[in-house]
Amino acid sequence: MKNLFGKAFFKEMLPLAIPIALQNLLMASFRLVDMLMLGQYSGDAMAAVDLASQMSFLVDLLSFGVASGCAVFLAQYHGANNREGIWRVMGCGLVTLVPIGLLVTFLSLAFPETIMRVLTDDANLCEIGVSYLSIAAFSYLGIVVNSVLSTVLRSTERVRLPLIASGTAAALNAFLNYVLIFGHFGFPALGARGAGIATAVSAAFGPLILIVVSLIQRNILIAPVRSVFHLKGFFLPFWKRSLPAFLNETLWSASIVVVNAIFGHMGAENYAGLSTVRTIENLVFVFLIGVCHSCNILVGKHIGADDEPGAKRIANSFLVLTPLFGLVLGGIVLLMRGPVVDLFQIGDTSKSVARALLLLYAFEIGLRNIPYIAVVGIFRAGGDTRIGFYGDLGIQYLVVIPIAALLGLVLKLPFVTTYVVMQLCDDLAKNLVYLIYYKKGNWIKPVSRIGIDFSDC
Repeated sequence: MKNLFGKAFFKEMLPLAIPIALQNLLMASFRLVDMLMLGQYSGDAMAAVDLASQMSFLVDLLSFGVASGCAVFLAQYHGANNREGIWRVMGCGLVTLVPIGLLVTFLSLAFPETIMRVLTDDANLCEIGVSYLSIAAFSYLGIVVNSVLSTVLRSTERVRLPLIASGTAAALNAFLNYVLIFGHFGFPALGARGAGIATAVSAAFGPLILIVVSLIQRNILIAPVRSVFHLKGFFLPFWKRSLPAFLNETLWSASIVVVNAIFGHMGAENYAGLSTVRTIENLVFVFLIGVCHSCNILVGKHIGADDEPGAKRIANSFLVLTPLFGLVLGGIVLLMRGPVVDLFQIGDTSKSVARALLLLYAFEIGLRNIPYIAVVGIFRAGGDTRIGFYGDLGIQYLVVIPIAALLGLVLKLPFVTTYVVMQLCDDLAKNLVYLIYYKKGNWIKPVSRIGIDFSDC
């Protein structure tokens, strides 16, 4: 244990993990503030916005998929002091994600009713969701640009600026929610529409702050345009290695939307309880995001510096740290689940569902997140993007979705039973697949070996 968690490990890990966790805590507060305030406004508004936010969730996951592909290269190029490579990776991310953000914005604005009808058959939830989606859609471009720029900064160990930008955007989002949902300072009470306006405005501030401060600091984001977008000879090798990570997140996010649609047809009160749980889960998860991203940066950095034994040592430490950290977080969830659920103005049935699902979550936080650390923190940092693609999608589409549909829609079992069985099957299957693969040690595949020439940049 001493070899796993010596002073050197924490000296490398904590300066990265803490700011990244705080940044993601602030980003998660967007959803938390929305859900808390909307829950006080009305339970239906909270459930409807949660359903409509599946489009934002889709954009987040697409962004995360591209960012994960970028991170495969960024940490290793950072370890090798390859600035030209870092700039080209940033260019690939922007060229890919900006069109995606614009496309999802167009679809959400053009077909909001269709999207909501897919997600729920409750007419009231559809109407409220449409009012939110038609405004929140303008946040998607800011989300994708922020994702690329923040990933570049974090992967090169510049973690403070993304934290500052996220904090400013989160504070703005909370203030606008307070003003526009309830109608303070002379503004009308707009409910879900007010939450949409707050989301759209605050999402634009994150990347704006990153760009302005970077211009002042002249940091890694500020590069010759030719160096960023001169992608000839790089774009195809980049995507050959990154595509599995992108498809992994894209198709995984699509599977989650399908699962949410199944749950959305199992009753508004049940879904309001699930929405409450996911809001709390997202708040807890930010700490594991900090652990995972620091793992990705450090593993990739050691591999980029041709220190494969060091990369394996770091990976071992993080795999042991995850379940230990999960025990601590689980204990906090157990102690706080009752008072936290009571903060949400939802019905007794919804609260009962929320407490039951949080009990499961408290006991299996570590188990649920070992696959996340393995795939995102270790395998992708090592350059292996395929195992997560095959493992996640095989389990999601062959295990998770069929179980949810069979138990919830065909057999019509209780909501909590359906969710618990589905989640346990998901977690156990992924742990088995990824831990066996990790032990084989085939995940170190340096990107420096794919033969990209930067001399013409």
